Amino acid sequence: METELLSEKTGKLYIRYLVPSLGGALATSVYSFVDTIAVGQSSGPVGAAAIAVINPLFALACFVGLLVGIGSSVLMSRAKGAGEMEEAERVFTSSLIILAAFGIASWVFTGIFLRPILSFCGADDEIMPYAVSYMIPIAVGLPLFIINTYLAPVIRYDEHPSLVLKAVLTGGCFNIFGDWFFVFPLGMGMFGAGLATALGALIQTSILLSHFLRGKSSLRIIRPESIIGRSGRIIASGFGASILDVAIGSLTIMINRQTMKYGGKDELAVLGVIMTISFLLQHLYAGIGQAVQPIASTAYGAGRKDRVWQSFSYLLSSSLIAGLLSASVCIFFPVPILKLFIDATENVLSIGPHIVIIYSLSFLPMAVNINLVFFLQSILAPGAALAFSLSRGVVISLMLLYILPLFMGMDGILWAMVLAEIITIIGSLPYTLSLKRRHSEKPE
Repeated sequence: METELLSEKTGKLYIRYLVPSLGGALATSVYSFVDTIAVGQSSGPVGAAAIAVINPLFALACFVGLLVGIGSSVLMSRAKGAGEMEEAERVFTSSLIILAAFGIASWVFTGIFLRPILSFCGADDEIMPYAVSYMIPIAVGLPLFIINTYLAPVIRYDEHPSLVLKAVLTGGCFNIFGDWFFVFPLGMGMFGAGLATALGALIQTSILLSHFLRGKSSLRIIRPESIIGRSGRIIASGFGASILDVAIGSLTIMINRQTMKYGGKDELAVLGVIMTISFLLQHLYAGIGQAVQPIASTAYGAGRKDRVWQSFSYLLSSSLIAGLLSASVCIFFPVPILKLFIDATENVLSIGPHIVIIYSLSFLPMAVNINLVFFLQSILAPGAALAFSLSRGVVISLMLLYILPLFMGMDGILWAMVLAEIITIIGSLPYTLSLKRRHSEKPE
């Protein structure tokens, strides 16, 4: 029997996957988003600065989950398209082994090196107590964030995208309530915000696991074979898309350190706000890419190039609309955004709009770049996906973050982000369109 990923109209299928994928991405990002508001209003700019310091650790957890989740789901989708279900199950089994290893490592890593990590991420003596208080419950529940990020693309592959939406909305709603209840009525401050986030993640994990515990999954755990070889292919297939979160983490660390050098605590608080928004938007953009991934990967495995490039058209249009809308909101309403997130001082309101407006110019090209990476991963072009991810998120960005502030001060930090996205899209979009031309000239 032909899977719906090959039989249903591409546009209808795309919408059915897009809505829960965007909802899931939104709810996942709400954790950091709402926490920033709660601690910014309760602890002021120093609380917002502490969240900016902690964000790289969330990015690292998302990286690990996406690395294994996207990598395995791409390979499983291709196997499904080719009618090789046993291979899909062997990939699934191997991915669980990798996931368990990463989860144990995350506990050891944060348990031993928490304070040095936070210091490296930009925490000074004033910010450190706030960051540590928030991280205590987060560190205990860190494997949950890895598991949730992994399960989302795997369950979408298994053709149950609505469960992902249900899980992240339920966990996200609890996090919103918990942030208010723990931080304000109970007066638990930063620790309360971290506790709400960890408990929200636990609820999300429980709902996602019900997919397998209730027998709704088409995947089985079978005796693993060639674990090392399959693990290597999983990591290679997922690296281009998941490097997005490593880029977020590495860039946040560099931005934090450069901001404390060329600005100060207030500048870091404002950047903490706009980077939290950027973190939210990048995951929303990635939600578009993850909606297309099972459609494009399955079609590619079945040799249906027409469906592959139909899905690309929807992907590109959605990316442009999402990028334009998000940039416009931030550019035209910087002051209300700042007041929403933090109990802003006069100095924050003075310097903040300029920072928000410049940084927001990066959002449109960012949306396209992120989703081109997801698409290239879907059609098994991991080398190109990795190259563009590294260029926008690591190589070009870090180089510009180091060079531009020497001449432009704080503005150099902001323009580095904008220029990195523009430079990358100049290469990524023409390359992807050239693949489309080649596929059209040589149809399978």
